[in-house]
Amino acid sequence: MFFAIIALLLTPTFASAEIKVSPPPNWQPAPNNNSTSMVWFQNSTKSVIGIKKAPDILSFPLFLAGPFVTQFLADKGVLESADQVTFGHSNSGYRYFLNLSSPSKLLDSFSGLPQIGSFLPTIPEGYDVPYKGMLILTQKQGDLYAIVLLSPNENFDSMANQIKPTLDSIELINS
Repeated sequence: MFFAIIALLLTPTFASAEIKVSPPPNWQPAPNNNSTSMVWFQNSTKSVIGIKKAPDILSFPLFLAGPFVTQFLADKGVLESADQVTFGHSNSGYRYFLNLSSPSKLLDSFSGLPQIGSFLPTIPEGYDVPYKGMLILTQKQGDLYAIVLLSPNENFDSMANQIKPTLDSIELINS
């Protein structure tokens, strides 16, 4: 399921949904951002935030997906904590805080998914420090969305505070 979540952020979607958000200031947008998939990088801290609508094939009801992902992440030994969160324009969902290995080990574990290379290109291969992550799963009008923040442990709290206005600006629209 963890691989499915990362793949979710990386696979193209062809949907009538739209994500409206105020980008985080001083973060570099990915060149392929569109209305259903957005990623921003902050090179100085080696951090990344992404918002993605799940492909229709991965759209499970949130009340099923949330607890399943919680158990999966706990079984993998990466779950620090989980709770429910409300944010943005009437959005709510499950939030997971994760303790992750170094970027190179993270990339190695996803070697079967070629899209990963496009997700973390700004994190140098030799920058092997522990990362912390935040994953939010939310659902709007039947469509499942994932919001991910990845940052080295030392920067995570300040990055989470820095992107709070971005999270509060998220509006998920289905047409």
